[in-house]
Amino acid sequence: MSYPSASLRHTTKSLVELGKMDEVNKHFLFLNHVPKSGAEILILLLQRLQGYNNYRHVRLKDGNKRFLTRTQQENLVYEVYERMKKEAVPLSFDRHVYFINFTSFDKQLPVYINLIRNPVDKVISRTFYKSKTRSFYEDCITSNSSTNCNFKNGKTYDLSIPYFCGHHKECMELNNDWALQTAKSNVEKYYSVVGVLEKLNDTMDVMEREIPYFFKGAKKMYGQQLFGIGSNKFGPKVSDVIRKKLSESLAKELEFYEWIKARLQLQLKL
Repeated sequence: MSYPSASLRHTTKSLVELGKMDEVNKHFLFLNHVPKSGAEILILLLQRLQGYNNYRHVRLKDGNKRFLTRTQQENLVYEVYERMKKEAVPLSFDRHVYFINFTSFDKQLPVYINLIRNPVDKVISRTFYKSKTRSFYEDCITSNSSTNCNFKNGKTYDLSIPYFCGHHKECMELNNDWALQTAKSNVEKYYSVVGVLEKLNDTMDVMEREIPYFFKGAKKMYGQQLFGIGSNKFGPKVSDVIRKKLSESLAKELEFYEWIKARLQLQLKL
C-alpha cells in the first residue's frame, strides 16, 4: 500500500454533501488524549494518514487546560464547529482535555477515541522522567510527606479517569466510585475505541475495523514508519513493594484500565 503526497489527494466531499449525519458524526473525530500514555502514536498516524484517507487533522491549542468551566467547554465546541465550517471537509482533532458532551451544547457528537496505559507504569515513568534517578523516585514514593509521588483518597489528580468522566470536580478525585462509573458509562456511550498502549497491535486492529474512514492503513503505516515510537513509555523497573503501594493507591484507576483492556479484547473478537 502506498501513501500519496498531499499534492495527490483526492477531492473530498463537504460535510453538507455527505448528507444527513447520524447522532454520532462519523466524519468528525476527536482524540482528547491522556498525557504520558502514548497518544502521540495516534496523533502521528492521524497526521500521516490524512492525505491517504482524505480528511484533515487539526491540533487544538491550550492543551495545558484540561479542566474547563462550562463557558470554556462551550467555547471549545464553538471553535471546533467553526473550523469544520471553514474547512468543509471531514476533520480529526486532538487536544489534552477532559471529556465534553457536545450534545449538551446542541451539537453532534464526534467519534471519540483515546489511548490509556497501565496507571502504575504511567506514574513510575512520569516520576522517573522528572527526577532522572531511580533512588530519588524510591525515596519520594516511600515518603509520607511528599505530595508528588504519594496519592491520597479524595484529593484531586490529573490521572486517566477525568479524561472520560468530564469536568465535574469529583471526576478528578482519587478513587471516587462515581467518577469511575461515569467514566465507564461515557466510554460505552461515546467512545468508538479506547486503545491500550500495552496492546498497541490489538488497538490498531480494532481502530482500522471500527473507524476505517480515519485509520485505514494505520497498522501498516506504523510498521513501516513509526515502529518503536512510545517504546520508552514503560519506564524503569522498581521494587515489588513500590508497585504494590502504587497499585493500592491507584485502585480505581487500575480497575478502569483493566475494564478498558477487557472492552478492547471483546471488540477484537467481534
